[in-house]
Amino acid sequence: MTSDPRPAPDPGPGRGAGAPWQARGAHPPAPDAVDGPPAPGPRGGPAGDPGRPERDLGGRGRRETVGLVGAGRAGSAVVLALAAAGHPVVAVSTRSPAGRERAAGWFPGARIGSVPQVAARLRAAEVVLIAVPDDAIAPVAAELVAAGAVRAGQTLAHLSGRHGLGVLAAGARVGAARVALHPIMTLPGTAGDPGVFTGVPFGITADSGAEARARGLVTDVGGIPLLIEDGRRDLYHAALVLGGNFLTSLTVAARETLAAAGVADPGAALAPLLRASLDNALTGGWPAATGPVRRGDLGTVQAHLRALDALDPTVADVYRALVTYTTGGLERAGLLDAPVADRLRVGAATDPQRAAGQDETGGPGRPGGPGRPGGPVDPG
Repeated sequence: MTSDPRPAPDPGPGRGAGAPWQARGAHPPAPDAVDGPPAPGPRGGPAGDPGRPERDLGGRGRRETVGLVGAGRAGSAVVLALAAAGHPVVAVSTRSPAGRERAAGWFPGARIGSVPQVAARLRAAEVVLIAVPDDAIAPVAAELVAAGAVRAGQTLAHLSGRHGLGVLAAGARVGAARVALHPIMTLPGTAGDPGVFTGVPFGITADSGAEARARGLVTDVGGIPLLIEDGRRDLYHAALVLGGNFLTSLTVAARETLAAAGVADPGAALAPLLRASLDNALTGGWPAATGPVRRGDLGTVQAHLRALDALDPTVADVYRALVTYTTGGLERAGLLDAPVADRLRVGAATDPQRAAGQDETGGPGRPGGPGRPGGPVDPG
C-alpha cells in the first residue's frame, strides 16, 4: 500500500465491490464461523470456502496456512489474494466489531477474535501476517509472542513499507523467521478483488531462511518480488512517498491553481499533460523534461512565483524547491549550461516582487532557445 500511503478505511462488506462471498455467489458465513473450528477446504483451498477458485501456484505445489492480525484494507486484500491462491486462512485477529464482521464474511471457516482468543490458531499457522499501522507493529509482535501465538519455524511478516526486520525482533527471539512484505501500489476502495496484485511489485526484506517463502507468496498472488536490503528501507519508502503520495499533492496543487486561473474543470484540463509527463519521466528521465527551467527561462519562473506568492505562499515555496532541484538535475545531465543553471538558482531564490520585469524580455539562454541545443519541443 503506499503507497505506502495508508489507504482510507474500508467501507465494509456489501459496499463498493461487495463482500467476496457475495461476488462469488457463495453462501454467507454460518453464524458459528467466528468461534467454530475451520472446515477443511475440499480442494485444498481456503478453509470452509469451497466456492473460491484457486490460482495456479506456479509449480510450487505448496499451500501454507495463514493467520492475519489486523483486518483492515491492506491486510485483508493481501490475505484474500493468498486465499484465492489456495492458502487456507485459519485465524484472523482484529479488535473492532466492524473488523470482525468483515473478516467473518471474507474468511469463512477462520477463527476470528482477539489475540488471546485466536492465539492457538495463529501458532499453528505457517505464516502470520501483521497488518497494523507502522508504530503498532513492534508492540503487536510482542503481544503475539507473549500470547504464545508465535513459534520457531513460523514466518512472521508485516506489510510496512518503511520498516524492515527490526520491528519483528520479538518473533526472532522465539525462533520465527521475519519478513517485510510491502505491495508497491495504492489499494482500491474495497478488498474484494483477489487479482488486485497481479503485476504489482512487492518490496521484500527477509531473514535468509525466509526469502524463498516470501518470494513464493508474492508470486502466488501474481506479484513481482523486489528484494530490498534491510538498511535501505527508509530510502526505499521515501522514494515511494515522493513518487506516489507527493504526486497526489502536486496534482492537487496544480488543480487548485488552475481553478484559481478560472478553468472550470481543472482535472480534465490537466489529465493529458499529467499522463504524458509521467510516462515520459518513467522512460526518459531528465531528457524528457520540458518547461521554463529546461529552457532556462528565468523571466517565466519569476512571473510564476509572483502569481503563486499572491495565491498561496506554500505552493510558491514548493515551486521554488522544485526549480532548484530540476535545475541541478538538468545541469548534471548536461542539459543546462552552468551559467544558466546558476542564474536560475539565484533568480528563483530572489524575491520576485523586487525582480519584477528584470528578465521578461530575454532570460538566460533565450537567444537561440534552451540553455543547450537539441532539447525537446515545449509548448509551455
